[in-house]
Formats: sequence, structure tokens, C-alpha cells
Amino acid sequence: MFSRIRSAVCSGMEGREVFVETDIARGLPGVSIVGMASTMIMESRDRIKSAIVNTGRDFPHGRITVNLTPASLRKSGSCLDLPIAVGILAAGMEIDSATAQKPGIIGELALDGRLLRVNGILPMMMKLKEIGSTELIVPAANADEACLVNGVKIYPVSDLAACIDLLNGKMAEPGAVYSVRSADAFGDAPCSGGPAVDFSDIAGQENAKRAISIAAAGRHGLLMLGSPGCGKSMLASRIPTVMPPMDRNEILETAMVLSVTGKDFSKDRDGRPLIMRPFRNPHHTIGRAGLVGGGNIPVPGEITLAHNGVLFLDEICEFDKAIIETLRIPMEEHSITHFRKGEAYRFPCDFQLVMAANPCPCGFYGDPDHECKCSQTQLEYYRRKLSGPIIDRVDMRISMEKVKFDELQNHEEGSSISSAEMRASVLAALDFAKECGRSKYNALLNDHDIEKICRLGPGEKRFMKQAYEALGMSPRSYKKTLKVARTIADMDKSEDIHEQHLAEALSYRTLERINE
Repeated sequence: MFSRIRSAVCSGMEGREVFVETDIARGLPGVSIVGMASTMIMESRDRIKSAIVNTGRDFPHGRITVNLTPASLRKSGSCLDLPIAVGILAAGMEIDSATAQKPGIIGELALDGRLLRVNGILPMMMKLKEIGSTELIVPAANADEACLVNGVKIYPVSDLAACIDLLNGKMAEPGAVYSVRSADAFGDAPCSGGPAVDFSDIAGQENAKRAISIAAAGRHGLLMLGSPGCGKSMLASRIPTVMPPMDRNEILETAMVLSVTGKDFSKDRDGRPLIMRPFRNPHHTIGRAGLVGGGNIPVPGEITLAHNGVLFLDEICEFDKAIIETLRIPMEEHSITHFRKGEAYRFPCDFQLVMAANPCPCGFYGDPDHECKCSQTQLEYYRRKLSGPIIDRVDMRISMEKVKFDELQNHEEGSSISSAEMRASVLAALDFAKECGRSKYNALLNDHDIEKICRLGPGEKRFMKQAYEALGMSPRSYKKTLKVARTIADMDKSEDIHEQHLAEALSYRTLERINE
């Protein structure tokens, strides 16, 4: 007796199609699983037998062979519990074999037959949809994620008994799964149960807010340098509130990262899943694997968890220098690939990098109100944590000062620019860029695009030539200056880049380098 069930596994951020072939033959009772199965899958034999028996079904007698194809693909995870159980029951004539092979089946089984949530179900479902599966059976606990996949009929089931009844036609078809919406900003709904935040909460720092608006409009990297308590972390935490809304692809990509890492979706007031732009703020003691991902079976790191959002590295000079250097390629390629046992695991990491640093270990170098107590050796060691190549890859740098007492006293609700106002200017700049035929962020322009989109007039060329020679700019910093100037021009709704746009862009590049 033979059955063939369609399923999938998750490899990194990608779904891979897997067929569960089951054969029951005469011989000593036992279950053998072949096909490059991990220890977790091999252990499923005991889970599946207990689940079938506790559901009230007879476990087939005889020698049961389960083959996971393709055999060349390494398979791990608990998502194959349900398809293996269905395959055994179909081979044992408890389920109609022809019906069972039509839908894609994914799920983990508890000993009493309950279906448990599995990680990475979105990539698996996307793969099954890609190969033509229009019906998918998933655990009810994964219904929030499952409803993101359009064009597929989802059957959320709570236990093995319900799955058997569904395949045998004894259960009515479930209703449609509700849809997921995107939260455009933290202000739309509390993030992780925390309070809503807004730039209007911050007194002063208008120049920093202007720089943040430019950075958000062009997805430019930002470095904030200032003494302790000047508001660097407060400003950074509010950046997602001014970023543009996520489109359908960004929502799906962000949800896939949450799915792979097993993180729960936030919910709106109606109980619907809510996808927000990520804001990740790892501590400076984080290791390499924690930041860029890795492991024996690679898992996403903080740069992937920040995909389509903000990666904020506070006290950047306290991070290990070797860990900071690992950001070079992800910042340029917007993805990172780990190789394990001949297989490549690719993780997306298109994030907006925001860094904050004190000017010295004590934090008061250059502060008119406090004396710096750091030695020259301490200063040099501290500043060398950020190498020239990393600094050169950051589009914008701003120097911040403490807010004066009068600004704090005069700060009233409505007197400071709000996130809504800043976001309106960001959206206006992006709309203007779209009207000009540009659909991607200026920070993502390649060299060919720069030549066409960031053309300079004769006066602007002379201006940039003087700046290039006087400031000792590199070709990379020159191109990044043009990208920032293009964003500033978009905010002014100017088709051409003028000298004032270039001058403001240069002001974000000429900040004294922290490593000098």
C-alpha cells in the first residue's frame, strides 16, 4: 500500500517542495524514514504514532517506509509531522489516498494529536503556490500568516482528527481567513504593547529632524554624533514614524522574516494581524552570529530582522570592530549569504542603517559645559572602532548638541514639528520622484542611474570639483553626496540639482570623521 503527500520545508528564507512517500509492506512492525532527514524529523516517528493512537485511529501494522524526496535535499524542522501522519494513514486506508495527495500539507503534531504552530510557514506556502498547489492544510495557529498568501484556499485545522475528517469530506469547508493590514508607523498602533511615539515629543533638535526627513525620503544611512543625553536614541526610535507605507511586497517580505524566526504578529483592535516596519536596536555586546546571522543551520540575524525597517546601532564605537566590518557587504548588497555543507542560505537585509556615537569614551569631548577626561590614547582607540570604509558608506552625518533650557521650557504640544508633518514632506518627495519616473530610493541608485538622474549644470560641476579637491573626497563619497543632493532636490520639488542642494548635502558629509 502506497501514498504520496505534497509538503514543503524551509531552508533559510526559501521554501523547498518535498514529497512524503509512504509504503506499508509485510514484515516486522517499525517505521523507517529515509531521504536526508534531520534528527528532529527522525524523532517524529514517536510523536506521530502517539498522535494517531490518541486520535482514536489504528496505527498500521507492518514495516512502514517513509521516503522524503528529493533525497538530495537536507530536511529539518517539525513541519513534516502532519504530512507523514497523513501519508501513513492514507497508505493504511484510513484516508482516501487520491484526495490526500491534492493539497499541500504542513504541520507539527503533539502527542495527543493537536496541531502546533510551525516556523517558516510563509516561505513554504509561497513555494507550494508557485508550483501550482491551490489548497493548503495548515495548523490553525498559523492562520494569521497563512492569510497573507493570495490565490490559495487555506484550511486551518486544530488537530489530526479534524485533518482526517477534512480529507474524508466529513467537515464543512472553513470560512475565509481574515486579511492582514500594515501599520504605516508606530503611531498607528502601539508597538509590542509600548506607547505610541512622535517627533513632537522632542524639544529642539530641528536640524536633526530635517536630516532624518531627508534620510527617510532617500533611505540614506545616518550617523548621529553628540554628547550623552542630547536625544540621539529618542530621535532614532521615532524614524519609522516618518517612513513611507510598506507596499504589498514589503509587507510579505517582513511577514516572512517574522514567520521564519517564529515571532508573533502584532494585532490591531479588531484582532487582525498587523505588520509594522521593524526597528531593531541590538546591544553593543552582540556577537557576529547575532548581528548578521549564522549557526550550524543558519538563522536570520538582526540585520535581517531589520529588513524593510531601521537597524539602530547605539554607541557604535562600543561594538567590536570586527563585527562592525561584517556590515560592509550587507550594506551594499542588501542581502547576506551563509554557506553550510555545500548549501547556500540567503537572507534579505534591506535596512536603513542609523548609528549613534559619543565623541569620546566619556562623551564630553568638545562639550563647552563639561571637561573631557579621556587621554589621547583612549581617544584614538575609541575612534578607530569605526574604519574609514564604514564611515564612507554612511550617506549622512550630523553633529548634535544638548537642548538648551529655554527650548525645554518653551516646548509645548504642537510647538515642535510632528511625525505627521515630517512624514508628509517625505511622501511629497517620493511622489515627486515617481512623477519624474523614478521608483526606487535614491540611496539605491546604481552608477548608471546616477549619471542620468543626478546630472549637474556647469556651475554645479565647478562647485563639486572645488569641494571634491578641497575635502579630499573619494569617488564613493562623491556619488553618495549626489544621491543625498538628489533627495534634497526632491523635497524641494526641483527637477534639477542646484548649488544649495549640493551645499546642504556636503554639510552632511563634512562632519569631522570620528576615526580621525
